[in-house]
Amino acid sequence: MRALAALAFGACALSATAVPAMMPSSPASAALTPPSPASAALAQPAPAQRVTVPGEPGMPTLTAYWFLPRESSTARATGMPVVVALHGCNGLDEPRKTGVLQTRYREYAHWLNERGYAVLMPDSYGPRGKESSCNEAPDARTLDDKTRRADALAALRWLADQSGIDMRRVVLLGWSNGAQAVLATIDASRPWPAATPNVERAVAFYPGCRRAVQQHNFRLRSPLLVMIGGADDWTPATRCAMLQSAVQARQPNARFRLEIYPGAYHGFDGTSELHVRRDVASTRRGGHVTVGGDAVARVAALTQLDSWLSSTEP
Repeated sequence: MRALAALAFGACALSATAVPAMMPSSPASAALTPPSPASAALAQPAPAQRVTVPGEPGMPTLTAYWFLPRESSTARATGMPVVVALHGCNGLDEPRKTGVLQTRYREYAHWLNERGYAVLMPDSYGPRGKESSCNEAPDARTLDDKTRRADALAALRWLADQSGIDMRRVVLLGWSNGAQAVLATIDASRPWPAATPNVERAVAFYPGCRRAVQQHNFRLRSPLLVMIGGADDWTPATRCAMLQSAVQARQPNARFRLEIYPGAYHGFDGTSELHVRRDVASTRRGGHVTVGGDAVARVAALTQLDSWLSSTEP
């Protein structure tokens, strides 16, 4: 077993600037099953690049972090799988530190690189002059599901122009508000734009499932793994369980896996101390929610994610 050092994470890009992939200051105690021999050859990631991604018509050009694992002969011959990772309502960069990627996302990028995945993290907030939308009511956010879906689709099209990528193995992953954007993106009731690569599988960490439940015609166009805490008082697991039941009733053969981790709260896959946030809007507790890491749930979720990504039939 290998110690997990805090998880360590249109057209071609108009610019690409190397950015140091800074490591967190303290290692996590979790351990994971080692990657396969093929991905172990890619264990040391290259520095992150800042790239630009042309947006949808009427949308701004996006900035993004682009992480590539060290290449091997296997990767050059077959192309690398890729993850498009969508940030939550706190944005992508550290607060008031433009260009400094949040620790959670650095760690995940590193973890995925170790398994041979390229990682693209588009920033939906920075180009629009926003740092956070957590204090906005979920149904009144200026950057809604439609906007974030458009950004995800733009990121997928950007990937199609990159060399060395296996576009048959595209994973869409998101956290919280970004996980809700994952649901919106793979919703088969919405049209899929021409010339946009398909998502082979999707992963959503603690999404808000209420809107999809209320939609009544939500369907999956890609296999989906949802992981959420059983004690989550921001995006309750019960709504995602309702969504799973509704989807399976409409699509009996849909691959919708739901993992609920008892006693875990929002953000359980991180390493922050459990704490109460009072700066969020329209929650069941009048603006107070509990967030923070859960070491046991984190290990279980990462093991599940490792299995989901490596499985030939998710």
